[in-house]
Amino acid sequence: MVDPSQRLWNIPIATESNLRDAAFDQGYRIGPEQAAGWIFFRSASAPGEIALAAEAAVGPFFLSVQHAGAAREMINREFNQAGTCAKGHAAAFLFADLEQLYAGVSQVYRLSMSLPTLPLERFQEETSGLGETEAEAVTRVRIGQNIFRDALIDYWNGACPLTGIADRELLRASHIIPWAECSSDAQRLDVHNGLLLSSLWDAAFDAGLISFDDDGKPVASPALSDIAAEELSLSTSPPLSLTPAHRENLAWHRLRRWRAD
Repeated sequence: MVDPSQRLWNIPIATESNLRDAAFDQGYRIGPEQAAGWIFFRSASAPGEIALAAEAAVGPFFLSVQHAGAAREMINREFNQAGTCAKGHAAAFLFADLEQLYAGVSQVYRLSMSLPTLPLERFQEETSGLGETEAEAVTRVRIGQNIFRDALIDYWNGACPLTGIADRELLRASHIIPWAECSSDAQRLDVHNGLLLSSLWDAAFDAGLISFDDDGKPVASPALSDIAAEELSLSTSPPLSLTPAHRENLAWHRLRRWRAD
């Protein structure tokens, strides 16, 4: 396997075209710039640059990620890591073909858009003109919840990770620690304080009838009926991919929700 940093500075036209298309089609349209075997791209909306490289026009392909949070999430989701990343970047990943590369670049874009602190910055911008009246407080919550939902849709790739349901009308942005009990707007808008769940899972989770353990496996409250457990396919549901922040919030959820029972 060729280390991208050992390649010649000039990348063949066909290979560059494939890399440029992979970046442009997924939202990274500022660039390209070349250095040390990498082609660099940036986005007008997502923070952090990416860099792409390839052994040949048909692959394998390399994706280097500057955004440290997005890189950690990619590692947590078990994307194949490459040995060397671009200078100043957090990590790099290896893809066998263009289809996988497109999916990887799309994942980085979605993560960069959803991870702290971008949702919070958007919330602060959209609520900056609101005062302290009751009506304005209601508006502030509605704006925040809409931003939170958008961020969770990006983070979970637009589908409930338990059921695969992608119909937006059937998806709910489920706070782990409820909005009213969060200590700050940053916590309210942190995607690690939420799950994107289909409506039945959301209702069970919000009621404290189900939660998730540190391995992401669903666990049932003793109050959950056998019929509900069967409808949820509780015993065959896949585990969630969790970060340490998810685990901390879910520990709160298990303790508070089940104690309330």
